[in-house]
Amino acid sequence: MKKEDHLKMRKVLTTAYREKEKALVGDLWQTRVMAHIKSLESFYPATSYLESFERFVWRLAPVVCVLLLILAAFFIHMDFISEYEMAKIFFEDPADISLFQQMLF
Repeated sequence: MKKEDHLKMRKVLTTAYREKEKALVGDLWQTRVMAHIKSLESFYPATSYLESFERFVWRLAPVVCVLLLILAAFFIHMDFISEYEMAKIFFEDPADISLFQQMLF
């Protein structure tokens, strides 16, 4: 911007700021302003489906992290199978375990 344009812009904005109390607005000015804003193009330009999905995923990522932390804390404190049950599974029938180990190796 040229210096002259900058000075003109500053003068216009200064005048508008000083005369803001004198401005008369009707009862429906908020409605008209909101209708005008809605009629303007959206802030985000038209994007592909993948880009829209990417924005959605990044907005959802913090929520998913919090849910994972809550579930992890819940699973740590909850005892699905006691140690006794685990020992009973491994030592009750050693033949099954040895057969399982042979299949793995």
